[in-house]
Amino acid sequence: MRSLKIIFQKIKQTIDSALYAGFYRIVTHLLFLIFRLLFQVRIYGQEKPILWRKQYKLPFLVAACHKSYLDPGFLLVAFGSSPESRLKYFAKNELKIGFQFVPFSSRFMIYINRDNPGVGAIKKAILSVKEGNNLAIFPEGTTVPWNKKTYGGIIAIIKKVEQMTGQEIPIFPINIKAEGPYGKPRGEWWRYLIGQVKIKLRIGDHIFLRDLEKAVNGKVSKKQRKNMMVAELLRKIDQI
Repeated sequence: MRSLKIIFQKIKQTIDSALYAGFYRIVTHLLFLIFRLLFQVRIYGQEKPILWRKQYKLPFLVAACHKSYLDPGFLLVAFGSSPESRLKYFAKNELKIGFQFVPFSSRFMIYINRDNPGVGAIKKAILSVKEGNNLAIFPEGTTVPWNKKTYGGIIAIIKKVEQMTGQEIPIFPINIKAEGPYGKPRGEWWRYLIGQVKIKLRIGDHIFLRDLEKAVNGKVSKKQRKNMMVAELLRKIDQI
């Protein structure tokens, strides 16, 4: 009886994984078509994370600046639907209610407190990495231009994941580079519909925590250290 239960669980997991893969592929291709039509989207460096996965057999993190609610969709399109490059997003706790009815949302999201990720979120991140998931995060945490601030949670999460797994986790920075009023265009959304906003998605070379630590100068608190490292990450994203 126990063996039958295990068999049925494995069958259910296989079916669930196949449905999720199909759903992810459909959403990615649909978004690509929409974004290509509206924004003439172009993608550069898409091969970089895929080559990393194939060479090292390890997952990675993705980091981007946050200007618009469309950003997660652009990340999905930039990294594609292949098993090596699928993404799972960190999202603030406040979004949990809105996404609970989205199919497979538990596979897409890890909800966190942006200032203090907490043990639960870190454990979920570690488990996701061990399962081979690539994680995506917006270190600024908000799209509101006048309320921008860096959140050091991404540094804490990566450090814990590296400590628990014994592996360096690379960060692939991506720059959502826009021509036109992208982000919070204040009444100019109609420009999206007539092709006045063009988007280039540029994926940079991978970065390790040790690369970001070079930006830390002097004796500073742990919080200041994390914030300086995130600021350096954002600077590198902007330079792509």
